[in-house]
Amino acid sequence: MGYDIYIQTADGTLAEGDENYFRFAWTAMPRTLDAMANFGMLTELPVPSVPTLSAYGLAIEDFQPGTQPDQATANRIAEFRAAYQAALDAAEPKPTGIPSYKLQVNGGFLVTVAEISAALTTYEAHPHVDIAEMPMGDPTWRAWMAFLRRARTHGGLRTY
Repeated sequence: MGYDIYIQTADGTLAEGDENYFRFAWTAMPRTLDAMANFGMLTELPVPSVPTLSAYGLAIEDFQPGTQPDQATANRIAEFRAAYQAALDAAEPKPTGIPSYKLQVNGGFLVTVAEISAALTTYEAHPHVDIAEMPMGDPTWRAWMAFLRRARTHGGLRTY
């Protein structure tokens, strides 16, 4: 159990290669989020609500393998999927950091390039940033910062 984090490309697909993947054990993520909060990298926003199947007149049975929906149901499925993806991809127009829920919840929320940039800008302006990535102790923080910098040059990241 843990958090699998993937960098995505500018077109929204997951980037290939081991360098585009980061894993946190479920026990390690709280420490990292605490450090990010201490550096001012996170913002606290409510988790957006995702659409429900019933709002689109759908049921779980409509998604079972082998199900052949009629055209009206297929249209509702497409609308539901688009609305669900829009909720996962939602972002503030001028972010000041990464919304913490996007890393706490492994539901595939998009952490945008703008959110990562805002978080890294705040981090790099912190008066103690010079010692934060020194090569001593657990290397997770250094690796995580390198991963965020890499994600900033691509299309953001998603946590699953």
